Amino acid sequence: MKALKKIVYIIILLMKRKINLYKENINKWEIIFPLIIIFISFYIITMPFSPFVETEIFVKQQKPFKESFTKIPEKELIIIYKVINNPMDITDIDCKAVLPIVYKNIVSLKDLPVKERKKKFIALILPSILIANYEIQKVREKLKKIQEKLDNNEELTYKEKEFLESLLEKYKAKSIPELLEKINTHKPSLIIAQAAIESGWGTSRFAVKANNLFGTWTFNKKYAYKIKAKKSNVYLKRYNSVLDAIRDYYYNVSVSWAYEKFRKVRLKTKDSLKLANYLDKYSILREKYVKRIKTVIKHNNLQQYDNCKLKFTYTGTK
Repeated sequence: MKALKKIVYIIILLMKRKINLYKENINKWEIIFPLIIIFISFYIITMPFSPFVETEIFVKQQKPFKESFTKIPEKELIIIYKVINNPMDITDIDCKAVLPIVYKNIVSLKDLPVKERKKKFIALILPSILIANYEIQKVREKLKKIQEKLDNNEELTYKEKEFLESLLEKYKAKSIPELLEKINTHKPSLIIAQAAIESGWGTSRFAVKANNLFGTWTFNKKYAYKIKAKKSNVYLKRYNSVLDAIRDYYYNVSVSWAYEKFRKVRLKTKDSLKLANYLDKYSILREKYVKRIKTVIKHNNLQQYDNCKLKFTYTGTK
């Protein structure tokens, strides 16, 4: 209080210009420093809100941190089954977002100009190839998770055991690594080329009548879905859709002894031109067949379809 009275006294004297600091023998910092403190205190007390109160209000107005994130939508593959009456019913391909259309029947493309015929044929089978590849990748992911659990000495669930046992039996395998070798994908360009050769770009009788794109045959007369070849005891398999034909093609390549080398090389490369070298046993033409596959891939630039992506439907949230 004495200091405050002294400061007030000196301020009054200064205001009246009746004091000389040096004559009064007063240290000027004894006046200036307290004046600064008083000024700051006065400012803080009289301002509407202090900086600390303002900060507190700002924090209270913020939304909870977790709400600032946008929830990621869950992608779902919704397959569209379609029956067609003529080539114009085949939907054109957008490689960046291929509609997951599965055609339940094949119409003859022989009356179309060659360029248009090939375009429609690719649009007919590419979606099913991508769907089959997606299905295989999902199976592989499950197998890898099961293998990881086994490596960590974790017990498998009943469903996991059932899933694993069914695949081991179906693919005639003895272990998960063997399954992963057999249950695998390759690029669309190779499958398109084989289908084009075997079906004459969608003009063969077996393609049109049985959805059989790969000349897949059976000697079993009791096979439920079949069509007899002319002047032969061989029966060609009949499929309910293009997708079923692709699935069975993959299964044959997965289990047949003739493609064992192909499967091993496929683990190292996905290059269609390199893999074609190991499909010589697919046809009685042997090396000529391999050359033909490569020619079809190169001449029609089929590798441009190797990076095409399926269009997923985004529904719900994770």
